Amino acid sequence: MMAAAHQQSPWIGSVEEVLSSQKTSLTQGLSSEEVARRREQYGTNELQKEPGTPLWKLVLSQFDDMLVKILLAAALVSFVLAYLEEGSAEEGIRAYIEPLVILLILVLNAIVGVWQESNAEKALEALKELQSEHAKVLRDGKLIPDLPARELVPGDVVELAAGDKVPADIRLVVCKTATLRAEQASLTGEPQAVLKGTDAVADADCELQSKECMLFAGTAVASGSGIGIVTSIGMATEIGKIQSQIQEASQEEEDTPLKQKLDQFGELLAKVIFWICVTVWLINYHHFLTLRWAPGSLLPDWAASSFNLAKCTYYFKIAVALAVAAIPEGLPAVITTCLALGTRKMAKKNAIVRKLPSVETLGCTTVICSDKTGTLTTNQMSVVQLSLLSADGSSMRHFEVTGTTYNPDQGEVLGLPGGLDTCMSYIAEVCAVCNESKLDCSEGTFKGVGAPTEASLKVLTEKLGTPDKATTHKLVQQRIADAAACASPICEWYDAKLQRLALLEFDRDRKSMGVIARQTPYTRHSGNVLLVKGAAECVLERCDRIMLPEGKIVKLTPAARAAVLETVNDMAGNALRILALARKTDLPSPLSGFDGDMHGNNAATKLLQDASKYADIESGMVFLGLAGLRDPPRPEVADAIRDCTNAGIRVIVITGDNQATAEAICRMIGVFDDNEDLSEHSFTGRQFSEMGEAQQEALLRKKNNLVFSRAEPKHKQDIVRLLKRCGDVAAMTGDGVNDAPALKLADIGVAMGITGTEVAKEASDMVLADDNFSTIVAAVAEGRSIYNNMKAFIRYMISSNIGEVASIFLTAILGLPEGLIPVQLLWVNLVTDGPPATALGFNPADPDIMQKPPRDPEEQLITPWVFVRYMVVGAYVGAATVGAFVVWYMCDSFLGIDLSQDGHTPVSWYQLSHWEECPKWQGFTASSYTAGSTTVSFANPCDYFTVGRTKASTLSLSVLVAIEMFNAYNALSEDNSLLQVRPWSNPWLALATVVSLGLHCVILYVPFLAQVFSIVPLSLNEWLLVLLFALPVILIDELLKMLGRRFFGVKHVVPTKRASQVQAEQQAPKLKAA
Repeated sequence: MMAAAHQQSPWIGSVEEVLSSQKTSLTQGLSSEEVARRREQYGTNELQKEPGTPLWKLVLSQFDDMLVKILLAAALVSFVLAYLEEGSAEEGIRAYIEPLVILLILVLNAIVGVWQESNAEKALEALKELQSEHAKVLRDGKLIPDLPARELVPGDVVELAAGDKVPADIRLVVCKTATLRAEQASLTGEPQAVLKGTDAVADADCELQSKECMLFAGTAVASGSGIGIVTSIGMATEIGKIQSQIQEASQEEEDTPLKQKLDQFGELLAKVIFWICVTVWLINYHHFLTLRWAPGSLLPDWAASSFNLAKCTYYFKIAVALAVAAIPEGLPAVITTCLALGTRKMAKKNAIVRKLPSVETLGCTTVICSDKTGTLTTNQMSVVQLSLLSADGSSMRHFEVTGTTYNPDQGEVLGLPGGLDTCMSYIAEVCAVCNESKLDCSEGTFKGVGAPTEASLKVLTEKLGTPDKATTHKLVQQRIADAAACASPICEWYDAKLQRLALLEFDRDRKSMGVIARQTPYTRHSGNVLLVKGAAECVLERCDRIMLPEGKIVKLTPAARAAVLETVNDMAGNALRILALARKTDLPSPLSGFDGDMHGNNAATKLLQDASKYADIESGMVFLGLAGLRDPPRPEVADAIRDCTNAGIRVIVITGDNQATAEAICRMIGVFDDNEDLSEHSFTGRQFSEMGEAQQEALLRKKNNLVFSRAEPKHKQDIVRLLKRCGDVAAMTGDGVNDAPALKLADIGVAMGITGTEVAKEASDMVLADDNFSTIVAAVAEGRSIYNNMKAFIRYMISSNIGEVASIFLTAILGLPEGLIPVQLLWVNLVTDGPPATALGFNPADPDIMQKPPRDPEEQLITPWVFVRYMVVGAYVGAATVGAFVVWYMCDSFLGIDLSQDGHTPVSWYQLSHWEECPKWQGFTASSYTAGSTTVSFANPCDYFTVGRTKASTLSLSVLVAIEMFNAYNALSEDNSLLQVRPWSNPWLALATVVSLGLHCVILYVPFLAQVFSIVPLSLNEWLLVLLFALPVILIDELLKMLGRRFFGVKHVVPTKRASQVQAEQQAPKLKAA
């Protein structure tokens, strides 16, 4: 039973127990026969690859959309009608244009969709790149230096050295060096290399960070070397579990709110189109079907009844034209264009959008789940407090250190006396020399190379300077003049004073690091010096003296010790990482004269090669002071948190850091108040897991800001699932491999661009180029603005289509000749409407965009009042297009506009509405008329209502185009008058209007195109008639907007200020100053 437990949880067993449970030997490894048996049992050490979706399935899936199905049906019917069309070859070609254009749109849409989906699952491929290719393995008593990693089996004995990629999950059983560190940030989120050991862990259910005797597949050995036993391979490893979670999350992906709304709209549109088409056809049935009833019978007399197939086909064509008019063919293209423009805007703000629909989803984000390290903080450790003993030796003096980056010129040590006192200069010396890191500057940006903690101490030295003010000034000017060549001249000045001889590596027992150095120039009286930094309590315990400000060394009294410990407790209460600094000049004889030769056989060399003696060497030291470090909040985050509060977006911080640090940072940036009770707001990942699901859901439904510390990837996934179940739209940040499933599962997965792994980036919807929380908030604001603009052009296009439907419907009801043919409607929907609709995507954002609560994902795209508005506007569009058609046929002049110049023949209303009876009329004549330089003539007078309708049809089309240009300006604002939102507020719309009218003029005045679209050129007077019918649409919509503001307006709810917001406002100037 115990063996099985150690096999499932190898971190809880001792080295002997693990070897026993895995049935392996450190001297022989596994035998070849045992390897073969285990490979048959466990398989190969590879991540499984899910079979990809076949191309034909991807192609077919692009047509599984209601709007697309409607378009396909319209194209099919149009092809059939074009094939059956009677008339000239020219007319036949024209009839095929409409279905061909529709099919071209669908093909392009399918190509884009297939391309996007075929690139969707690269996260799984990126995981494979993390796997090691080879391993050094002991088998049959022989060491195989380059065994392919895929051939590893549980129980294999593997040797690992610095730089090696870990090939499987491995239980460390032997450390061949004093320390072994693993770089596992991509898996656990820990920013620093983690110290590993061979001791077992007591808790079988501990988080990954606590499994200090385990090395995980996909991570790397940062330093040291050791031997381990393979415990899990392939999909059973931690990285394999992540792949399974990514696959599960992919299956749980839902459509974006906009996609859901458009799908609902498509289904509604299909029903509306069907019934309108049926209604139009049935209303006109008497034109093609005459029923005679047999006397005394309820059934018609089919022998006496008549049916006209040609007229039936004609009215069926009208129904198809109506369907084409109702479908906003250009909508998918305009939405894609608007989203693409949005991504460009966001890219300028450091938010790189990988999936277009996520731009819109950002607009309804209700909660942001954020990492702490690197997102809310700078991920650049900074010393924020320096504490030294006062001259009385029983109290402490404290100095605040400003600056949040590795740039020494962006901060200072506040309250420094005129120059450094002796104790301070020794502190600067320890920080500079007892240090394995360095500062670099590239393109004006300072970076720490090495451990962040050590880099921050280098920065502290640069801020402290040297004991001589003139020397400090000279060195600072040198750094300012050429930071790329000399990023840390003050540290180099201290380094030049001391020659490093030996390094006492950090270990988990003594919790400190030391350096033995020799003063230069060396004299035999100067001796060697020991410089030490480490955990405050451990270093203080090994000190017996203290240094006073002027350099005097005195005994460490109980009062001095109490003062130091009190300061340590205060720093810990502020969630600071505390380092104590010490030195020792009276080294024992083997070390006082040590010359740095680590290859000799002298007593000093032997002493330094035994790591167990380091604590003895680092005893009897002189305590210098304390440095308090923190990964400081980004200066702009407090403002971003305030914006979230105003916008009704709550913030949930999820971090692997300890609880105290997480809470302190959250208080600093305004997530919580200074004195707020966090018992209901702050939980560890384990506490959250131990709650029942109902309790977890109740916690997340409270709509409060929360912080989860010591959290693991599974906690992120659980939180996202529960938030979605609660109806929230969640954005989730992450950078590691372990974050990929949660990023995939979230409504908006946000990966870090600087520290993020490729796996996280591939699983995300958006990548932050600067890893900054405030960039997410800016992206949310941009998403809201984009959604508002999308609503503007969607409603614009839909209202235009309602107008087209109304036009055809009125024509059919009134029995008039066909005014607008399908190819004209297709031109208007795709080309003429396209530029203004796209330009509406450039509408400037409302100034109060982030002072409104998130929109409800269930919010209707078209509310009842908006629907009434656009029905009224649509009815006018239909009436105006039909009106222009009727006026030309019936009038020589209209409201002072002379229309007789072309010589057309006016007819009566009866004649126009009963035009199909023309062959029965006695003595009816119609003369030819002019249109520009051409003459429209017809042999049969009755052709005046078919061939001769070209001018009237042109007027209808031109009125429709002009009205839609004016209607675009109506869409500048949903509720505000054009007197408030000036027409020139969006210059792109003016340009788009000119382009659309220009395109319309091209097809009017280029003979070949005019022939294709069955239109003719218009005269100046005819253009005046077009404007007369088009302009009133602005007055009508202005009146409707006024009614809307007065009776149906939406009230904007601005959230009240929380105390944390007030605190954030007060804290922001301090952070910015820092």
